[in-house]
Amino acid sequence: MMIHEYPSPLHDTPRPREPAFAFLSRLAAAGGVSAVDFCRDVELPFTEVLRGVPEALRQLGQLSGNDQNALSTWTPVTCEGRRRSINGHKFPVRPLLTSEVRGCPACLRADIEGATLVPHRAMTYRAHWLIHHVSLCVKHQSNLVPLWQETAPTLRYDTAGRFRDIADQIACGDMDGAKRNPTDFEIWFDRRLSGESHEETWLNGHPLHAASVFCRLLGFALLKLHDLKPSNVTKKWEHLCYDAGFAVASQGEAEILAHLRQLNGLAEPRMGPKAVFPLLYDRLSREHRGDPDFKPYRDLIARHLLETWPLGPGDDLLGEPVEHRRLHSVRTASQETGIDARRLRRMLEAANMIDPDLPDNWATFDARGAEALLAPMISFVSAKEFAETNGISRSQFDLLVEDGILKPALSEARSKHIWDPRDGRAFLDGLLTGAEVIQQAQHGWETIAKAAQRLKVRPAEIIQAIRQGRIQRVARNAQFHGYGSVHVYHEEVVQALGLDEPAALSFELFTKAVGLAQPVFINRLVKNGHLPSTEIRNPRTKAMQRYIAKEDAAVFHERFVTLRTLAKAHAVTWQSLAPKLRDAGVLPFSPDGADYGYLYLRSEVEQVLGS
Repeated sequence: MMIHEYPSPLHDTPRPREPAFAFLSRLAAAGGVSAVDFCRDVELPFTEVLRGVPEALRQLGQLSGNDQNALSTWTPVTCEGRRRSINGHKFPVRPLLTSEVRGCPACLRADIEGATLVPHRAMTYRAHWLIHHVSLCVKHQSNLVPLWQETAPTLRYDTAGRFRDIADQIACGDMDGAKRNPTDFEIWFDRRLSGESHEETWLNGHPLHAASVFCRLLGFALLKLHDLKPSNVTKKWEHLCYDAGFAVASQGEAEILAHLRQLNGLAEPRMGPKAVFPLLYDRLSREHRGDPDFKPYRDLIARHLLETWPLGPGDDLLGEPVEHRRLHSVRTASQETGIDARRLRRMLEAANMIDPDLPDNWATFDARGAEALLAPMISFVSAKEFAETNGISRSQFDLLVEDGILKPALSEARSKHIWDPRDGRAFLDGLLTGAEVIQQAQHGWETIAKAAQRLKVRPAEIIQAIRQGRIQRVARNAQFHGYGSVHVYHEEVVQALGLDEPAALSFELFTKAVGLAQPVFINRLVKNGHLPSTEIRNPRTKAMQRYIAKEDAAVFHERFVTLRTLAKAHAVTWQSLAPKLRDAGVLPFSPDGADYGYLYLRSEVEQVLGS
């Protein structure tokens, strides 16, 4: 008797760029069931297929007669650091798997027209439509459009089932996106994603996601050269920012640095790099600070700043405070030494130490290398000139002199010119070393003069507390210069000087001390019974007020940890901790569904990181 072997009705092959979840959905549709019901019948968790779990893909491969690799290539496979890998390129999961599913109706219509199957089984979902850098179908030169929106992943990615709902609209062209030509960036991205890119560009040696983000951020920065702001760019035109950044970045470091130097001329150095390229600087300083894929771009921006910006104490270098000055500009050197800027410029040009085509605020030179040239030129100034140069009002100047904070360099001279201008710069540098940069004085920040007046103390007391490290939250307000730019945080000043305040921290100050974002989180912990607090009379307002006393703080630290307290304990960056905890299944504390910020139970964290 002859035995005939027939292929399983489930045997099929993934189509080009089709992820495993869409392939599985097509198999389910062939049997007239949903993806979830199909997975239940074959004992294959759909959620694991969505995550690209190897064992789940192996099982799906056995069912459909495919090799596991054929299924995993275009599937967003879970990998380290809350990322998903698509064809070997890693992308962050949050913008990848959103509730809105986009696609190209022209591609779907072509699927229908070339098949004998019913429309919802003929249509193929393409994995690259998930990627937020993609906004155009290069093949059909059509913008991607929202196909459907669904919060539940198991319903969202049952693609064949969702195609059934929109098949008529796809077939008649009602959902088609607007037509436009693909940009050079979009062509390059599509080819690199598919592994077909052969162009020799500087970006080809860098991970695709990081390179794409850098192109976008650089493109936004270059808007300033055309007198535009990032807020002028709507989502519809964002692809042009990607392309503008790509046009420069693809040519390499020299071209990028040349354009960054052009941007320098559009702002005052004292406003800080964030004023010149806000999105680019902010993202590389904060969001992508701990990501090694972005290190080449951070290094490049850092090199640009160190080579062209007159940075000194009170300035910021990609999230790190500047401790020492490497470069002077004609302007900063004139302010520090008291040498007339025109005279100083002539001397520096004669010594070939500056670019004669750059203005005073951008004509930079090696600060240490010029010390021998500048020293003989320094002339002492009067008290009035000294105070004005350093942004000190005359009344504040007199107070600082009375308390010995400022002292003249010459004590026996008959002349009024007894003040060394370098002492003024040293005084300010001592206050601003390690300071953060703020663009405006938000709630809690105030000048030393205002803080002293408000608390009825001498400015010298606050200055001494800064020098002794008892006051650590110091900032430079970029809108001002000199002494008037130095800001302190009011509540820390109160605590440091012990001005009859309760021996406890306010909710706001305790929030900042432990690194939570908002005082409302501490207030919510207390209100919901997770943290004790102590009611104390505020000696200034005479009102009863809730504080976090030492005993309350001990309860907090015994039970909870934050990213800041963890970072200090383990000597790592806080940015690296959140994804590590997520990957280990440790979620922020939220037993009653309330938001307490990035707050974790110590017991859960210690199981992962140790005590």
